Amino acid sequence: MTEEKLKNTKNRHERVTGFVYVALLFIVTTVLCCLCLSYYSGSNKTGTRKEFAIVKMDRIRQFQTIQSDEMVVVDSIYNRIKAFNPKVQASYEESDIKYYLNDIKSLYEKNAYDKRYKIFFQVSAFYNMWFADRKELWSKEQNIALFKKNLENCEIGLQKKQDELKNKK
Repeated sequence: MTEEKLKNTKNRHERVTGFVYVALLFIVTTVLCCLCLSYYSGSNKTGTRKEFAIVKMDRIRQFQTIQSDEMVVVDSIYNRIKAFNPKVQASYEESDIKYYLNDIKSLYEKNAYDKRYKIFFQVSAFYNMWFADRKELWSKEQNIALFKKNLENCEIGLQKKQDELKNKK
């Protein structure tokens, strides 16, 4: 019996020792894995965030540079449209204005993924409408002036005919 008790105690002692070793091994492995994961993922996230912030700041600077460069063109187009006189048969002025408007519009088309560039599309569309309205307004003013002149000629002709009729009687 003593041998059986000795085997049971030995087995029991071995089982407890084995359990402690396995538990310690599990705890140490878990702690090391957690430290490695937190260290590497934490530094990557910080690096990624920094890189993302740097890229975002570079895009903002690039947009501001393009915006300041294009403001000169926008002001030039504004002055050209304001001074545009369709009476002068200068088709090169009209084609220059349309070229610059399309150039501004193309900035949006190249960078359509960035919503800030939509302002260039909107400016181009607005100036295009303004330009078309100026040409249409000039055309209508010319038609009104022509109709007034025709009306005056008709009134003068009518007055002459009335005078001729009065003189014949």
